[in-house]
Amino acid sequence: MSISWGRTERYKFASSGALTRWTPPQAPAIYAITYNQDPSRPKSHTILFIGEADDLSQKAAALNAQVLEAWQSSNNDVNDLYVFVHHMPGSTRGERCKVQEQLVSEYVPRCNR
Repeated sequence: MSISWGRTERYKFASSGALTRWTPPQAPAIYAITYNQDPSRPKSHTILFIGEADDLSQKAAALNAQVLEAWQSSNNDVNDLYVFVHHMPGSTRGERCKVQEQLVSEYVPRCNR
């Protein structure tokens, strides 16, 4: 499954499955941690966090721990969290940050505040 996000410019994100079972790839990308508000609508995901990394396998784990802690502190089930990735091979940090900033400004994810 894939989902496109962005109002100014659209970006296609591929589903990486449940956050608790995600093994971040060694790749530059933008990623979104989401939850599904309505199980009858599989593409109806609310973005909790948008991150970027030049190597997801190195950076994502620490950020995911912060999101998991915030989610659990609200008495939510961690099994309801999902990851979507927009791969950006050969991208610079500036290019990834530009995409991240656009999406954060458009969707205002609560864990990016």
